[in-house]
Amino acid sequence: MRTHWRMRSCAESPTKDQLNSALALTLVVLTAALTRAANYGSTPQQAVANVIYHAGSLSSVRTNHTARYAMVLSRGGRVEGELVHAPILVERFSFGWQALEIVNFSCRLRAHALSPRDENTLMAGMPSPQDDRPCSGVGKDGGPSRDVEAVRRVMRGPFVPWVVVNSNYALGSWYGAGGGQSLYRKSKGMWRLIISDGGAMGVEQMKQYGVPKAAWCPFGIFNAHCSSRHSY
Repeated sequence: MRTHWRMRSCAESPTKDQLNSALALTLVVLTAALTRAANYGSTPQQAVANVIYHAGSLSSVRTNHTARYAMVLSRGGRVEGELVHAPILVERFSFGWQALEIVNFSCRLRAHALSPRDENTLMAGMPSPQDDRPCSGVGKDGGPSRDVEAVRRVMRGPFVPWVVVNSNYALGSWYGAGGGQSLYRKSKGMWRLIISDGGAMGVEQMKQYGVPKAAWCPFGIFNAHCSSRHSY
């Protein structure tokens, strides 16, 4: 339904009905836009289609499944202007399938600590990733699964490799339209975004936003003094 506006003088104000109609239309448009922008889907293929630019020209070449994960190889999609030739790892959550990684490097697959059987099943017939070992840094989800899923559902994307929850704070990684991390705090049962910024967060941001030291090492804060570093 299209809203038509008649011409009026600068001194004439819109009526209450006109304002309500315009507001309702705006909410419909915003809701549709947010729905289209969701970085998850009801199938692995839809999850991939939602996170890469394809202008209607995306074709699915191969999809391999395990109970929890899927690997999707497609043609015609782009991320940051570059064609995607590597398969994409997606995971099933309560809210749907979500894209984790473009598996063009072996560390991006190893980070999720899949069983050898699942890894072989997912990679069967797929292009081999580039070997970029040794691998280090946070690479997989951590913390209560219910909280991890709640944060993942609202995470900036398009790709969300990991979310780590520690007490009432959560940190998640994202890339695909730039790259960076998002910090959340749980308040009154709801996860609320504190900051989402490009690059990796350091000790200064942790102090600035009141994140307790106990969370710094689980979050993989790069300049925190941790006795051991994540490696895989």
